[in-house]
Amino acid sequence: MPAWKNITLNIPEGDLNEISEKISEINRVLSITILDRTDEADSRWFDENETIQDLNGQTHLIRLLTSASVDSYTINEEICKKLDSDIIEVLNEEIFEDRDWIQYSKSQFREIQITNDLTIVPPWVVDKNQNGVSIIIEPGSGFGTGSHPTTKLCLKWIEKNIKPDYQLLDYGCGSGILSIAAAKLGCSKIDGIDNDHQALANAERNKSLNSSNVNFFHSDTYVQKKDYDLTVANILLNTIIQLKEKLISSLKPRGTLILSGILEDQASSIIDTFRNEMVISIIDQNEGWLLMKGQK
Repeated sequence: MPAWKNITLNIPEGDLNEISEKISEINRVLSITILDRTDEADSRWFDENETIQDLNGQTHLIRLLTSASVDSYTINEEICKKLDSDIIEVLNEEIFEDRDWIQYSKSQFREIQITNDLTIVPPWVVDKNQNGVSIIIEPGSGFGTGSHPTTKLCLKWIEKNIKPDYQLLDYGCGSGILSIAAAKLGCSKIDGIDNDHQALANAERNKSLNSSNVNFFHSDTYVQKKDYDLTVANILLNTIIQLKEKLISSLKPRGTLILSGILEDQASSIIDTFRNEMVISIIDQNEGWLLMKGQK
């Protein structure tokens, strides 16, 4: 069975998007990944306010995929010549054998027990005799398989608090897991929004697997409504702050806003941001992540 190698490089100078394009011209480089140096919560991958994010060596690394037979330092010398640089550093290399990646992926995603009555399962391990509510989620490009603490926090809250007559907005729906959970738990009107077409395709697939009545929209085509009883946003701090007005205006009077994707030391930023419109408070936490709630 063939073997492969990941080579991680520190390239301190230059635009890593442009550098990646140049490196990709080297035949022995099979693929290139840009890695974030920062923690997930502080990551800034997305363009904000139409400003393209700068990916450079201070914030990101580059990882190459090559054949295992490729010498890391030899190919680094080739890259240095191509980029006319002598300050590129090989940080580490990892050799791994090929495998049946579909079966491997399946083995990594099994049943996830959220509560005694709520379980997340992939399509290949669905047990139709299982007690309680099972949500079928196929791993894809959309965030939300049920394993992340923020997803668990939101699911637990929805299970306890959702009502049949609620109209719910899932802002940043990812895989659609929160929307689908709300539908399975009895919520009658649910809209999900995301800005990633691949995530929405994954959400539509999960919606079909669960036979759920949910409407998914791309943020570019979604027509803003202002009559939701509940808006849930499980996204990161900077995005929540940018979307503040949209999140608040989506709610009807006395509507509830649920926020997650927030770390403990970021709570004050959320509270200050929403201070003039509503009181936001911490209602749950898990592994350093918070669930916060406000009412219009």
